Amino acid sequence: MEEWLKRLISYGLYIGIGFLSAVFIYFILKRRVLGKFWLALIMGIIGAVLGDRYLDKIFEQLSDIYYVNVLAALFLSCILIFIYSVAAPGGKRKL
Repeated sequence: MEEWLKRLISYGLYIGIGFLSAVFIYFILKRRVLGKFWLALIMGIIGAVLGDRYLDKIFEQLSDIYYVNVLAALFLSCILIFIYSVAAPGGKRKL
């Protein structure tokens, strides 16, 4: 497989992981996030990228999918959105 296609799939995985994290935190856990779902999505994508970059060594025993350590990306993505939701004004559960 060509390198550009692998990178494109990797970016798609980052976006997908960030999306799943945002849905989980915002809709399932019902956490209040400043900027509602859209900012949670952005924070999820940033968390996915940073999680893959910086937690990769910790989770390197787990499977990689197209150069993306999915567990590390998902972990930090959820953590980043959760911390952001706590720090947001009125950072409690939404009613």
